[in-house]
Amino acid sequence: MLVLSRKTNESLCIDDLEITVGWIRYNKVQLIIDDSGEVEPVEQILYVEEKHELAPEITIIVILITEDKVRLGIEAPPGTRMYRGEHP
Repeated sequence: MLVLSRKTNESLCIDDLEITVGWIRYNKVQLIIDDSGEVEPVEQILYVEEKHELAPEITIIVILITEDKVRLGIEAPPGTRMYRGEHP
């Protein structure tokens, strides 16, 4: 599992998915998931220890929420492209 910390409006990319932290409030976080297609981005609200399946075999888990950042765990098969920031 890869673990990354993100602040509000920071992104991470997993293959063709861009996940942006919309906001952080108390014990929940809004993730905005954009698949680089013509479909509108999906807004998902998650709490600590909640999981969201982004694609087959790719799951994002909220590990920790603090006042200004969220720690996310990503479970993905070997060879999955992952990086911080927006799609190039």
